[in-house]
Amino acid sequence: MLRTVVCALAVLAFTATASAQTAKPAGSLTDVTGVWIMLVAGHQIGLELEQKGTVVEGVMLAMGQRILLIGDYVDRTLTLKGEKPQDGAPAPHAGGPGAGPITAKMLDNGTLAGELTTNQGPTKWTGERLQPK
Repeated sequence: MLRTVVCALAVLAFTATASAQTAKPAGSLTDVTGVWIMLVAGHQIGLELEQKGTVVEGVMLAMGQRILLIGDYVDRTLTLKGEKPQDGAPAPHAGGPGAGPITAKMLDNGTLAGELTTNQGPTKWTGERLQPK
């Protein structure tokens, strides 16, 4: 009986170690999952992203509205397109239907730098991931 328990614990420990080694850690340069603060023309915008493989889904919180986003993250390049605000209202400025894509490159320091389209035209933006406490 003790031998069975020890073997079961060893299998669980091995499985947990193997899973941890293959999973991408949140906050890595290869995964954009997390909560980000975008700085766009002096304004802070919330961005929550979840990555599965190369597919990225998220929500941008801009001007009191939630804009659904979908896109991909390949070779440290993020591309997102807005679907529509969850409340059904017209999308504000960036990321809404008909707007150009939101693009960014992951920099070596773990921040994002890119461009999006607002009602003022193409605008540069930067993003920093909030670190979990």
